[in-house]
Amino acid sequence: MNYSLRQLLLFTLLSTLLLVWGVSSYKGYKEIRNEVEALFDAELAQSARALNTFVAHLLISGSLYELWDLDKTEKFESTKIFNHRYEKKLAFQLIYKDEGLILRSDSAPPLPLSTSLNGYSKTTINDHLWHVFSISEARNEYIIHVGQRDDIRKELMDEISKHLIKPFLIGLPFLGLAIWIIVGRALKPVNQLAGQLAKREASYLEPLPTKKLPSEIVPVVNELNALFAQLEQAFEHERRFTADASHELRTPLAGLLTQAQVALRTNDETVRKQALRRIEQAVNRMTSMVQQLLTFSRIDSNSEYLTKEMTVLGREIVQNVAELEPEAHKKRIRMEFEEENGVPIIGNTQLINILIRNLIDNAIKYTPINGTIRIALSGQDKYLELAVEDSGPGIAPEHYEVSLKRFHRCLETANVAQGSGLGFSMVQRIAAIHNAELTLAESQFGGLKVSVLFPLPKKPAEKNRTKKLGFFHIKKST
Repeated sequence: MNYSLRQLLLFTLLSTLLLVWGVSSYKGYKEIRNEVEALFDAELAQSARALNTFVAHLLISGSLYELWDLDKTEKFESTKIFNHRYEKKLAFQLIYKDEGLILRSDSAPPLPLSTSLNGYSKTTINDHLWHVFSISEARNEYIIHVGQRDDIRKELMDEISKHLIKPFLIGLPFLGLAIWIIVGRALKPVNQLAGQLAKREASYLEPLPTKKLPSEIVPVVNELNALFAQLEQAFEHERRFTADASHELRTPLAGLLTQAQVALRTNDETVRKQALRRIEQAVNRMTSMVQQLLTFSRIDSNSEYLTKEMTVLGREIVQNVAELEPEAHKKRIRMEFEEENGVPIIGNTQLINILIRNLIDNAIKYTPINGTIRIALSGQDKYLELAVEDSGPGIAPEHYEVSLKRFHRCLETANVAQGSGLGFSMVQRIAAIHNAELTLAESQFGGLKVSVLFPLPKKPAEKNRTKKLGFFHIKKST
């Protein structure tokens, strides 16, 4: 099931933001309420100590009783003496040891706020919970109570909480909108890339530009470009194979049609048989050519996916010679195989067999009756050399390079044997896949010598063996 990256990012970011901000705000809300409550308690204590100092000063100056007398004769208004903006928030009482309550604020109840002489306490008066801090004179002659009603304290805390939550509620939608815009702008290159791909046709495989792209998208674009390059290469191989097959099969098919028409129109049995034999030869030639074309196409397009393993080249040579020996026997060709320190190499066994078969088959085709073919395998310090020599007509040195091209056939040898001109091309391609070097030279028998130098993975281990198998001679030595 597909999902939207935009929706995933928005949901994740907004949910995380809401969760983190909510938890942080709740924790801050609890801490602030605790801090405010502690601040209120400290304010009670501070106010009580200030009043204690003030009362002590009045006692020393003898003015306290004057205030008391004024209060009794209702000539003293406490609201005028202690009138301030926090009057409704805090309440205080001055209780004398002998006379009782002698002074209080208008917000204080007529009953004592607490029975405690010193410190914090809580009491309930007229269904209101009071937070009280008490402080007494050293000889306990008087007690000062400073209190605050719990409902007033909670009202102040709620006001502070409201100021804390309001920015959160107001800022969250704007922050969500900002995240929406940021996510949209961040995903804009992805949408542009999708648009570019949607406009492309199947045949347009030019690489995508990587300029002005986020570094996170560049690897994806690079991989797409690599895929485009592989597809272009695959299409090119397909076009090349189609062109090669069309080019090479056009002439044999025309000749095949001509011979078939001759066989159908003639009344001469000898001519008819000759035409049918030529048809058979043309069919065999086309079959071989198609097989080579298919093999070459597979090699040319899938070499990077080939599996390579340790391969004993001498064993593969013996197997291929055994399969091709009947063809050599028809022409009474003497084949020799000499192996000197034939160490294993790393390669694809199937492709190496194609290489060996093409070299030996090509030598058999161009070697005359009673000719000689020599196959040599020699291991050196850094490479293993496979050499195939024959006593055929050979190739002129100036034609070595052009003879390795596809479908090229030398004029001097074109009439000696049938072929498609793909053998050397396949051999060269297989050698390149194995990082081997292919060279052409003159044979010691006067024909052509083809050498392939395979790199060795490790120092060769020397062996000393000599074998002889029937018509095919194998000689192995150090």
